[in-house]
Amino acid sequence: MSTSTFPRISLVTPSFNQKDFLEETLRSVLDQKYPNLQYGVVDGGSTDGSVEVLERYRDRLDYVVIEKDDGQSQAINKGLARCDGEVVGYLNSDDTLLPGALERVATVFREDPACNWLIGRCRVIDEHGQRIGAITPTGEFTLAGALVRQSRFEVPQPATFWRRSLHSHLGYLDESLHHCMDFELWCRFLANGIEPHFEFEELATYRMHAHSKSCAEQSRFIEALIRIEGWYAPNLPWVQKMTLHRMMGYQRRALAVQSSAGKRELLAKVVSKPWWLASQQVRAALFTVERANRRNAA
Repeated sequence: MSTSTFPRISLVTPSFNQKDFLEETLRSVLDQKYPNLQYGVVDGGSTDGSVEVLERYRDRLDYVVIEKDDGQSQAINKGLARCDGEVVGYLNSDDTLLPGALERVATVFREDPACNWLIGRCRVIDEHGQRIGAITPTGEFTLAGALVRQSRFEVPQPATFWRRSLHSHLGYLDESLHHCMDFELWCRFLANGIEPHFEFEELATYRMHAHSKSCAEQSRFIEALIRIEGWYAPNLPWVQKMTLHRMMGYQRRALAVQSSAGKRELLAKVVSKPWWLASQQVRAALFTVERANRRNAA
């Protein structure tokens, strides 16, 4: 391969206290030996030894930024602002690229000038690197399909790449979001008529472990999802908008149930929204809490 044959790819790794996985992430990118790569890391001020790992690899990285930030979205944006490649993406510091991934990504973008957004498959691994599943791009890839989700909507983020030129008119990640920021970007692409190209080879791994945000912070994901759905709901036709609003109501009630510490707290939320008593979802939750309280009292 020569640098003139393949497009320049810029990849960003946001990092914060992921020392146990960081080196594996770095090597998965650097060991690809892709000849036209710009790769940098933006660390939010890790205190777990991650900085020492980064220092060992500094001479192989195009840049290393180590400073406090306002979360993952801002860290990724700092990296994206430094990108000069035709194709960009980001890889979290507990995920990895699979061998040959960058060459495959480059081939797709080189051979299809109309491709602006590429989505591949992801291998799901555990904290020890063992395969536990796979994530395949699924769903209806329209804004309504992403929001209403009558069929499962899935975009494997570590295996997703897009042309840097999209940022010039669509912007970067929304830094007010600390969860689901990738989903909001996909919605923005779809709202602006950007259609994905699907690559059904596995390009990356997605790691599930006890400290990953997707495992440890489920309620915050729901909160972010509701915000994003509210932002884009006005863009939908009336029927789909009504369907989405009903779904958002269910999500809000589910979040209230999940985040309530006992019946009294849940009742306080119901008092502020008495129409929730018409929901079987809430009535069933109140009954379950009451039954649990009686068991504990006995």
